[in-house]
Amino acid sequence: MIVTRTDLTKTFREFEAISRVSKTQKLSATSKPKVLNLNIIDTCNSRCTMCNIWKNENEVEITPEGLGKLLADPLYSELAHVGVTGGEPTLREDIIEVYEQLILSLPALKGLSIITNAIEENTVKQRISQINELCLHHGVPFSAMVSIDGYKKTHDRIRGIKNNFESAYNVYTYLNEELKVPTTFGCTISKKNVWEVDDLLYFAQKNNMRGRFRVAEFINRLYNEDRDNVIRNFTEDETYHLVLFFEKLKQNYENSNSVKRTYTSIQNMLLGGERLIGCPYHNDGIVVGSKGQINYCAPKSNDIGNGQHESSLALYRKKFHQKEAIVQKDCKNCIHDYHAPITYNEKKRELNDFLNLRTLRTENADLLALYSNSMSAIPIPSGKKRVFIVGWYGTETVGDKAILGGIVQAYETAYGSTLDLVIGSLYPFVTQKTCKELNINATVVSTKTYDLLRYAKSADEVVMGGGPLMDLNELYVPLIAFKVAKINNIKTVIQGCGLGPLHKDRFKRAVKNLLELATVINLRDSASVKQASTMGFSNASLSGDFARPYIKQNFIEQNSAQSANVIRCFLREWTYEYSRHLSIEEFQTEKKKLEAGIAQLIREKAEQTGCSNIRLEHMHNFVVGNDDRDFSRYFIETYFSNEQDLNISFNPKLATVENIVSAMQNATHNICMRFHSVLFAQTLKLPFTAIDYTRGGKIQFYLEDCNQMDSMIPPLQLIKS
Repeated sequence: MIVTRTDLTKTFREFEAISRVSKTQKLSATSKPKVLNLNIIDTCNSRCTMCNIWKNENEVEITPEGLGKLLADPLYSELAHVGVTGGEPTLREDIIEVYEQLILSLPALKGLSIITNAIEENTVKQRISQINELCLHHGVPFSAMVSIDGYKKTHDRIRGIKNNFESAYNVYTYLNEELKVPTTFGCTISKKNVWEVDDLLYFAQKNNMRGRFRVAEFINRLYNEDRDNVIRNFTEDETYHLVLFFEKLKQNYENSNSVKRTYTSIQNMLLGGERLIGCPYHNDGIVVGSKGQINYCAPKSNDIGNGQHESSLALYRKKFHQKEAIVQKDCKNCIHDYHAPITYNEKKRELNDFLNLRTLRTENADLLALYSNSMSAIPIPSGKKRVFIVGWYGTETVGDKAILGGIVQAYETAYGSTLDLVIGSLYPFVTQKTCKELNINATVVSTKTYDLLRYAKSADEVVMGGGPLMDLNELYVPLIAFKVAKINNIKTVIQGCGLGPLHKDRFKRAVKNLLELATVINLRDSASVKQASTMGFSNASLSGDFARPYIKQNFIEQNSAQSANVIRCFLREWTYEYSRHLSIEEFQTEKKKLEAGIAQLIREKAEQTGCSNIRLEHMHNFVVGNDDRDFSRYFIETYFSNEQDLNISFNPKLATVENIVSAMQNATHNICMRFHSVLFAQTLKLPFTAIDYTRGGKIQFYLEDCNQMDSMIPPLQLIKS
């Protein structure tokens, strides 16, 4: 859809309207809470890494009758939802009476819930079943959450209880399938399970389980202030891994917009920012402990008194300055996953993102180029030459990282210390990590914002830096950048790109327009040069893939493997864009056959080389472009679950150019499917077999240029084998 000036004006007016909304959520000592977090038991039958909630296990807990008297206080007259938590609520033999008191004492009640660790499976099932019957009898909605902090052994290790994963999963399925109680699982992420959260997500998706993931936080009521060795103590790689993970949740798993906003806030905090979302405890929430103690919020509030001995309403209002202090001091740093209505600042960001999404499109390139004339230029430091590199950065594979490294090396050679490097990125946090890995000094800006226009008009050279010019909506990035550069008489360069596959007319037009706008056209393979020539661009030159000089310059070639008895595989999910001649159904059938063929190829190579160890490595770790680790989980489970002769595993950690090269060099043989795994192995003169998932595309083009076609296997050969 082309957006007109009228559309733009309307959107800007919508944006301005937000400024008339109250910018702050004022705390009110006169408002009454609507949500109660009831920690009904202060003991636990788990010795997990997140808390010490068995410290006060000998103290006397509030009785159901005492709870009823406490809740008779006017402070609780508007309570609509109560979540019953604690170490393990079902340890209380009188838990049914507790729920009965909640129902009888709260006239505005609209829902009850429980959180369980499900260690005592039969007891938990029995007591939650009784609670559910009670709620059904009184017409009160009831829901549950089961704590599951990892898949199988990981969860058991975190909880310190053998077979707890099995009991937790059994309780989850029992509640959902037999009792029909809306049930989710809750996974708390600490240093102890950070690298295993994807395993749980994979299991959950495969079994249609709904759940929520949170980062462990210091919480006063859990007495866990001494757990700083495992809580919010992540390394740089662990932090980056989690930011990638929460993006995967947002894009491939979570449906609730409220939870997605929470996950965005968690990402921002992991990257060093502040909390972006609100919190129900600001005005709507309160905490009552198992002894009757009252807290303004669960994570950071101290006891303000005891509702069994004093009026809760009087305490709530008398100590309100403590709540104000918590909001002022602690809320911006609290990573706990409380979901709340959207705030002014969130709505403002949301509308701004909507504006960008609505306008930054290939169809609007001419209009935006004209609009850029009204923008002020971003000054270039004195004596510097600014090179603005755009492309698919922000979603880069390890191969894309090497491309960027090669392009930057070329410009560092050309400009030396005068180089002012700016890189446009779809997900800047990804490219910032890439720059750190490659020791690149660059400013990283978002190409999902109008910074794309500002930097395109404020550069000495705008570069489309490698990758394929193919059917991608993100073609708007180089097209708009080149349009803006052209009207400002700025040099434009296509640097090391391939052409295709191109199927849709609008993408064909966009790529042709890019070639028309380019001052210099350097393409990565001779087939792309030939294709450009047939399109009328005789000025296209063969540059090769810029990853190749980067690998040659920075890593040592070696002709023999350093390590015997391991085959490294660099696989990826086979996607539809290279099989458009097939129907979706036909492609899915061929895809299964190809996967089985790859599995058979691995077995054959193992037999030929005498290797019993198979290690799946990964060129890509981000959900955008498909995280190869997810494919490895599926591939091993599907084709090697009953394998007796081979020891097959995958690497769950992050991939860098350096560790991928090292893995290849320490292998008897490399089975390469990702394009740049082929390029890496061939450049380093290592033994490899290439699986041409591109069906005569870039893998074949590259190996033809290298005169090494004998290392390639076409998909049809694997499918028929």
